[in-house]
Amino acid sequence: MIKPQITIRLSPSLLSELNQYVESTGSSKTEVVVSAIAQYLGCADQASINQRMADLEKKVLKLELQMSGYTVNI
Repeated sequence: MIKPQITIRLSPSLLSELNQYVESTGSSKTEVVVSAIAQYLGCADQASINQRMADLEKKVLKLELQMSGYTVNI
């Protein structure tokens, strides 16, 4: 199945955040953007399993750090 493509414009700071997130999670930019749109539209079950796992890992890390007494802004 051929998937349609779209083009978006991002501010340099948002692109930088996206690039950092992609590097830290091993996800692709497409996976992150598709997941974000799916969550925004209320159909997060359509996000890829890789992206959902990366999101869960990030949440677990945040909880672990908070339990250790660190202030976290992830």
